[in-house]
Amino acid sequence: MKDPYSNLYNGLCFIFLDLKFFGLPDIFPDFFGYMFFAYGIHLLPTFRKLKYWTRNFAIVLTVLSFIVELDQWTGTLLLGQIGVQLLQFLLILFMYFLFQLLLHIHENKAFEAKTFRTYQIYMTLMLCGFVIQSFAINLDANIQEVALTTSILLQLIAFILFIFYCRSGTKYFKSNLAR
Repeated sequence: MKDPYSNLYNGLCFIFLDLKFFGLPDIFPDFFGYMFFAYGIHLLPTFRKLKYWTRNFAIVLTVLSFIVELDQWTGTLLLGQIGVQLLQFLLILFMYFLFQLLLHIHENKAFEAKTFRTYQIYMTLMLCGFVIQSFAINLDANIQEVALTTSILLQLIAFILFIFYCRSGTKYFKSNLAR
């Protein structure tokens, strides 16, 4: 059986990493990340309605992300920063639903507690980073640079935290398969 946590990890990697070389578009497009999320959610061992809605939310984000990426690739920038900010907000909302799903799929109290702690810290860091980034546009240029750097660092810490959580989830998943 395939590991859902590795797909969740890959999904966030594709979304978080923006590598652009020589003016070419991002080589890790975000919509591939949302596809990984949808597939990882599909592999999770539960049949709750929340799984259905979260997977469909990932599919909707795949389409929206493709539209924003296409807008940037063509250079029309019709959506501009609004599309990017909207996707970032929707990512935070999506991760909320994903963590709610992850909190209720395992019978192990220790892993459930780890999921809850990760959820609390991840959401706090991402929301703080999003709020700082949203209001940074109204600041002086020097302060704006510091605010954006702080926002990026908070989101990087949240990303690393989710990576460690997915590694723990993979170990837990493999240990349950061995039983």
